[in-house]
Amino acid sequence: MAHRLWLRWTVSALPCLLMACAAPPPVVHTADRILLLPQADGSPSAIVVRLAGGGEALLAEPYAMAAVSAGRIETSLSSAEKVRERYRVLYDAMPPARRSFVVFFETGGDRLTAESAQRLDGILQEVATMPAPEVRVVGHTDALGTDSLNDELSMQRARIVRAGLVDKGIEPTRVEAVGRGKRELLVPTRDGVAESRNRRVEIQVR
Repeated sequence: MAHRLWLRWTVSALPCLLMACAAPPPVVHTADRILLLPQADGSPSAIVVRLAGGGEALLAEPYAMAAVSAGRIETSLSSAEKVRERYRVLYDAMPPARRSFVVFFETGGDRLTAESAQRLDGILQEVATMPAPEVRVVGHTDALGTDSLNDELSMQRARIVRAGLVDKGIEPTRVEAVGRGKRELLVPTRDGVAESRNRRVEIQVR
């Protein structure tokens, strides 16, 4: 589920509080302002600001703002430049956006496809340049074979990618490798069906 990012502060209680939530924001009771930030992946999001005594406003555009005072809601639209300038300290304190990379494997083994083999080194170098990355490497298979064989194969694929990250200088304790076998197919298929897009490793960086 995508998360809605929003910035909320109370006039009498600065500094601001930066929040990320998956549910609608709480009812605003005092002189508040709410600012809707864009999603990291560019997908749309929205929040509804509701007053305890009735009345509401929808914020559905990035940098849309609602000011709540004396039982009224006034909306306006700011800009990325203005928000970043005014709240530079908060932006600088935000953790890097979560990144995800995927590489694919040939059927039945731990050999990368030719295209993924060409891409992998660049991906590893990019991850290695991130400040203090926490990395989860998740191996997957297609639906061919038994559960036990696929669990072992997916873990082997994950270990190979993890070893590459460690070779690039990432602290081993910051890189976790797990195997999911055929339990989390990217492309749903019947059991026993070969699907190249399911033979993959996901590199999740946070």
